Amino acid sequence: MRNTLLVLHILGAATWLGANITQAIATPHFVKAGGEAAAQWWKTTVAMGRVLYPPAAVLVLISGIFLVTTSDGGYQFSDWFVSVGLAMVIIGTIVGITVFGPKGERAAELRAQGDSTGALAPEAAIRNFGILDTILLLLTVVAMVTRWGI
Repeated sequence: MRNTLLVLHILGAATWLGANITQAIATPHFVKAGGEAAAQWWKTTVAMGRVLYPPAAVLVLISGIFLVTTSDGGYQFSDWFVSVGLAMVIIGTIVGITVFGPKGERAAELRAQGDSTGALAPEAAIRNFGILDTILLLLTVVAMVTRWGI
């Protein structure tokens, strides 16, 4: 059971991190192309925020909870690395709802209207929060692998 839960946990985290890296690499190319290509890209990132990230986060959260509760006392919710993981899911959810979704929709709307200058502000916010989210996610992976606090 532990191995299955761990595989699911890693797959969820890998999906989240992989999607972040894909967006970091692809976004500049679509933004440079401008126009409809950029508008469609931002619509795609908003869709990813609805259909890819939530299941990945739920998978990470549920498998993590079961990894702790089935560890026969080996791990506790009070363990630092577990707290870091829970915090990351909460932070990722809040940033997704308050920044990535609304700013992505705004960037798509502005790009579709041909307002590339107006799109710069929401795109910058997405880029900056994306960098922060990815750094925090990488730190969370380090916390998990090294089991901070144990």
